[in-house]
Amino acid sequence: MQQQGQQKNKYLYVLSDISDIVSSSLSEREVLDGVLWELGNVIDLDVCWVQKYSPGNKTLTLVIHHGLSDQLVKELEAMTVGNDIIGVVAQTRKPLFCNDMANDANYRWESAVQNGFLSFIASPVISGGQLLGIIGGLSAKADIFTVNELKLMAAVSASISEVCRKVASGPVDTEMAKQQDEITHTHLFLSALSHELKTPLTAIIASTGLLIEELDRQHEAVLLKLAENISRSASSLQNRLNELINLSKNKDESYGIAKKDFDFSMLAAEVADQVLSLAKQKKQTLSLEVEPYIKINADDQRIEQVLLNLLSNAIKFTPEGGQIFLRAAKDGNRLVINVQDTGPGIPNEEKRKLFIPYYHPSSDRSGIPGLGLGLAISKQIVELHGGAIWVQSDVGKGSTFSFSLPIHEK
Repeated sequence: MQQQGQQKNKYLYVLSDISDIVSSSLSEREVLDGVLWELGNVIDLDVCWVQKYSPGNKTLTLVIHHGLSDQLVKELEAMTVGNDIIGVVAQTRKPLFCNDMANDANYRWESAVQNGFLSFIASPVISGGQLLGIIGGLSAKADIFTVNELKLMAAVSASISEVCRKVASGPVDTEMAKQQDEITHTHLFLSALSHELKTPLTAIIASTGLLIEELDRQHEAVLLKLAENISRSASSLQNRLNELINLSKNKDESYGIAKKDFDFSMLAAEVADQVLSLAKQKKQTLSLEVEPYIKINADDQRIEQVLLNLLSNAIKFTPEGGQIFLRAAKDGNRLVINVQDTGPGIPNEEKRKLFIPYYHPSSDRSGIPGLGLGLAISKQIVELHGGAIWVQSDVGKGSTFSFSLPIHEK
């Protein structure tokens, strides 16, 4: 009973997240992409997809997918509605699951079984009594779906009906437009969450301030430093929340930066101190290799945000006992910063997707779902400074995330 309650809460949370994605100003393709990631994570789908329906020729066309093989993509990208398992969903307009496609004569999907999948789940997307499309998923596990997952699929399909209607009535936004708008829309989505976090965060900042005063009076140097790290991190988060609230009030407001001269070396050391406790919890070593006194003209809070994102990711994906390096050195008129880890590495096919909002690397899909926004935000910040960000990685050998910033010598 307790497990069922936890599952119900989990599904309610994911529906709330999906609702936020759908109600955001993201393009139709971005919305569907985000919805599929959330859905795939919460019910352990190995692949999932969305098809749009054309009533004139009674065909289903693949709009977007995660993880489909070339064989299944070819099958789903343009299929006539028939008596197969997907056709049953389209014709009956009712959600359906099958936990043993290999042996269920009524719902056998031969090509999916050949690709190693045993369980199927899908729901029609309907608006105003009209079929707009299908949202479906496959799992390599047998007996994985229940009525609860079916209800979740039905709720998700209802939430994306308006998005699918727009997709069915016209072409999906171009990739160029997507790249231009993705970060602005990301912040609009996040701004709604900031209101819920603001009150407890204010209490944390106030309490930490009192703690710092008390530790200073007692000359507790080590504890004082930890308290100062907490205060610095909380204040930085409060600034981000205030900014997101402002962005939510004006959709056309740009994601600005405020440059000033500062010592990057000092900032790097401070950020390393902030995340050191996280590394120690996993028995990792964090090494700082930064040239002394590197003066740059940039937004120090934004650059701190990028460093925190990259270091936090490195700690998260690196196993216990691993190593993390933060390096920075001048290279001509640029400052090049590297965050290297000894984690699992990233497959080549995933590298180009890492900086897209809501994308989760495969190594992260079995863990606690996150928003998948840190790298996308980091990319925007670096590019607003006139820099670039990139990744080098080998599976089994770790990853190095790097970014460059211009140095304006005076």
